[in-house]
Amino acid sequence: MAEPADEVQNFSPFWHQMLSTEHPTLRRGRKLFRALSPTATDRCRLCYAGFDGFTAPALRLIGRGRWRRNPHVCEKCESVFAERRGGTELEIALLYADVRGSTQIAAKMRPAEFAALMQRFFRAATAVFDRSDAVVDKMVGDEVIALYLPGLAGSNYRKRALDAGLELLRATGHADRQGPWLPVGVGVHAGKAFVGSIGVEGGNYQFTALGDAMNFGARLVSAAGRGEMIISHAMLQEVPDHLATERRSLELKGYAGPVEAHVARVSA
Repeated sequence: MAEPADEVQNFSPFWHQMLSTEHPTLRRGRKLFRALSPTATDRCRLCYAGFDGFTAPALRLIGRGRWRRNPHVCEKCESVFAERRGGTELEIALLYADVRGSTQIAAKMRPAEFAALMQRFFRAATAVFDRSDAVVDKMVGDEVIALYLPGLAGSNYRKRALDAGLELLRATGHADRQGPWLPVGVGVHAGKAFVGSIGVEGGNYQFTALGDAMNFGARLVSAAGRGEMIISHAMLQEVPDHLATERRSLELKGYAGPVEAHVARVSA
């Protein structure tokens, strides 16, 4: 039986090629689906199967419909993640967002009302992530996590994560004069992470990212106040000149501090 480290090593070339869209089979598939779906305007970011156009119904029958966790990837490509355990180390950007004071908010509402409020938050976040080509890593409790992979989000994946963080603050009302309908904090970071499929062979699995970059992102969002987006040093080059930011020194649990970061807010 292979040790876990050996298993990851064996899958790394395959996963790196898949997630960077350089795999030979993927390239051949792209040529095929371009020919099969010449009128499609919306395609799987990996294999280029058309989600619209006259061939879309037939493609859905063979498993080329949208993947629930990322509607820019088809179910067939997702099945590769489900069938093969492993991954690769990859430079990514990540976005963490969670509700500030959710315990106090829940204490003032009926459980069903709080659930409806969180559902509204998840829908708003999903819409933002869809538009920015993110992969939803988690939606649990009062937190959402999105991954921005170069092969799916493009070479400007870091900027897309930063822009998505600002858009999510706007979507939750932080630029409204009357105030937000839900107080949210955001953290954005970039770095190397293990990205791939984790789980039991033939059983449950999770497509996710692991490593210090993810842990650091979690610490960043915990330091974000209501309506704030904490931007790590690794993301500073993506901050546009017109966006006003405040430099802040943070003490993050588990990290020898202080950690320098910048804080951005949205305005009406």
